[in-house]
Amino acid sequence: MDLKLNIYNKKEITKTYVADTYDLMFGTVEDLLDLIDADNLDFNDNNALVAAGTKFVMGGLDVVKPLLKDIFEGLTDEELKNTKVKEITKVLIEVVTFSIAEMGKGVNSKN
Repeated sequence: MDLKLNIYNKKEITKTYVADTYDLMFGTVEDLLDLIDADNLDFNDNNALVAAGTKFVMGGLDVVKPLLKDIFEGLTDEELKNTKVKEITKVLIEVVTFSIAEMGKGVNSKN
């Protein structure tokens, strides 16, 4: 999984952060699930995921900002101000989707 977050100066990309992977911690999952109605979220519905991701960003900045700064080492609050919400949403969706898939693998393994 490649995670990418662009930093802009108006419409021009001035910097791009890249992370190969990210493992969500359980406490972060709890915090994120508190922001959405996870029981009614269809993880196969891209529109529902985008709406949930947008709700993460807009409703949970105290969770999302530290999470993004943990995913992308060196990312600053000032740089986050120059990032598109749709790109932050995409990163969150990718991290959550990857984490759910990984949890499924752990449940199905024979350890």
